[in-house]
Amino acid sequence: MDEAFARLWGEVVRKGRATVKKRTMTAILVLLAVGLGLTLAFIKRQEASLADSSGYSLSKVYNSTSELVDFSNVILKGKISKEPRQEQLAELVFHVYDVEVEKLYDNQTEQNIKAGDTVEVYRIIGYAPGDIHEMASLVAPEYQQLEQGEYLLFLNSSYEEEGDKHILIPNSPEQLYKAKGAEGFPWLKPAGERFDSISPQEQLPTIYESDVFLAIGKSLLINSRNK
Repeated sequence: MDEAFARLWGEVVRKGRATVKKRTMTAILVLLAVGLGLTLAFIKRQEASLADSSGYSLSKVYNSTSELVDFSNVILKGKISKEPRQEQLAELVFHVYDVEVEKLYDNQTEQNIKAGDTVEVYRIIGYAPGDIHEMASLVAPEYQQLEQGEYLLFLNSSYEEEGDKHILIPNSPEQLYKAKGAEGFPWLKPAGERFDSISPQEQLPTIYESDVFLAIGKSLLINSRNK
């Protein structure tokens, strides 16, 4: 069931990468809610508590920077300097961050984004169907709120009709990367800034800025050949 949801999540962000026109949040939320509903039903039958789970197996996991790039339509380095607000869309609960864009690596959308802008990033943290007030966590509690600092974000853009605004959603709630200062002998390491995963994982624990440039260049080359 977890694998099925991971595939569903991957399909959602794949469509986000391929489409640059306006679209409502509804389609994305419906797909996510269906996948989450199936997963929650399965877990309930097993009499397990989703809130006690890390939630990591419920989201798509990317094994390379190229995969992250391919499933994103906005890639940027941004600074988080404020506490998030909590917002619920349909049956999904998000932490919403105001992110100051410091560097834009790629933008495949119609949304005009440039360095110095502040964008809203919606990071899914839980599931709250119907009148249930107790949220089922989809991200481990200790990793739900992001620390202040600079982040490398792989995002997908959507248009929310209700609020008449564009929002950005990470293509995976767990694979977020925080900037880390150079250590030891930086000239012995790949070029560019280093970003470390905020959560413990074996897949892609560290990304360098040079990895992002190479992955974007590879993606552009493949797309140009396929036209």
